[in-house]
Amino acid sequence: MTALPPHRRPSLLLTTPRPFRRRIAVVVTIATSGLLLAGCASDTSGGTGAGSDPAPVETIGSDFIAGTFDQEAADLLPADFAEAGVIHAAGGPGYAPHFLLADDGTTLTGNDIELLLAVGDVLGVTVEHEDVGFDAMIPSLQSERVDMANGAMSVTDERLAVVDYVTYFAGGTSLIVPTGNPLDIGLDSLCGRRIAVQQGTVYADDYMPEFQAACEEAGDEEIEVSVFPTQPDATLALTSGRADASMSDYGPLTYVAERSGGALEVLEETYDPSTWGFTFPQGSDLTPAIAAAVNVLIEDGTYEEILSKWGVTSGAIESSEILTAGA
Repeated sequence: MTALPPHRRPSLLLTTPRPFRRRIAVVVTIATSGLLLAGCASDTSGGTGAGSDPAPVETIGSDFIAGTFDQEAADLLPADFAEAGVIHAAGGPGYAPHFLLADDGTTLTGNDIELLLAVGDVLGVTVEHEDVGFDAMIPSLQSERVDMANGAMSVTDERLAVVDYVTYFAGGTSLIVPTGNPLDIGLDSLCGRRIAVQQGTVYADDYMPEFQAACEEAGDEEIEVSVFPTQPDATLALTSGRADASMSDYGPLTYVAERSGGALEVLEETYDPSTWGFTFPQGSDLTPAIAAAVNVLIEDGTYEEILSKWGVTSGAIESSEILTAGA
């Protein structure tokens, strides 16, 4: 079969890190899988990382890079948020290096967590994360359980029909396979293969149907798609021999491969570059302040510093914007 053309991820120059500031721990209660805990191991062999990305942190501590308060951005906060001094966000571990638990087993951390906490610093408010599964994030917004969701959520037309976005990262889809790629799997040769994906993601809901349709059109064997609750579960299916490859975002897959003891590698080709955003109920009056705060972090270098810490600078964007249905 012939897939849509793969794309290379962009590179970005790195900056010199500043000192960390210790912050009150954000605590979640969750049963983590063995693979997620293995993501904290120190081995960095066997991965194929993006050329410009630094090695990600090896000790997962509870120190965070702080944002700097900005009055102009803070003035955009709705009065009720400014008075309460807190923003409630959906977000939980399970998608390293963007969302994971620190080595203490209780502190929620990762690139996207640290970035949103720094957004809170810029606005002069506290961000509290509530442990919500990825596929429950949009319902949690619609039920007003939380003010926003922090879940590495790709922008799609279907999601824009029900939520608003503030962009903060650029992703790109790839495959993780056993080292050496013994089955010679590529994005253009998925027909007849066993592919593991996480439920509720664009990989399960959008990309697999696209590839499946291409296989059918070419008269090839269909893809055997297995859908799992979390990405660590999908990767475990690969390492236990129940899948030939797993599809997810390039950065998190590379993070896992670098900690696999040389057992796994990530294909350098990527498919359908995407934009990630913090998500909000439609019409939320919180989005202007969040977008302004992200742009403050981009302009003063804190954004790049956080991404550099977690080894994901290849996903940096130049500016944050608000996306709404029909805009």
